[in-house]
Amino acid sequence: MKRDELLMICKYYHGEDSPPHNADKNYKLWWGGEKLFVANYTDDEEFFTRIKESFAEADKGGHLSGPLIDASIPLDKRILIFYLDLWHGKWFPYDSYDEISNY
Repeated sequence: MKRDELLMICKYYHGEDSPPHNADKNYKLWWGGEKLFVANYTDDEEFFTRIKESFAEADKGGHLSGPLIDASIPLDKRILIFYLDLWHGKWFPYDSYDEISNY
């Protein structure tokens, strides 16, 4: 997947240096997560492959639910949501566990 293709699946981040000045807290949160996802992908060619493998492993183990198992959502988008859920859980552990539903 090319960087431009990756940016197309992002809901908030589109390659800009900072989020819009008038963006709300939720927008800025997910903008930052998407920016990191794109940066990690850009810096490490194997990044997306590793996330995709982790996604497949979690799916096989029955650990996914909601939009992560919704076949109407493209697989690449579900992998992005999976990454954002993991990223948010690590760096914002005191937020609600279902914060990803605000994405």
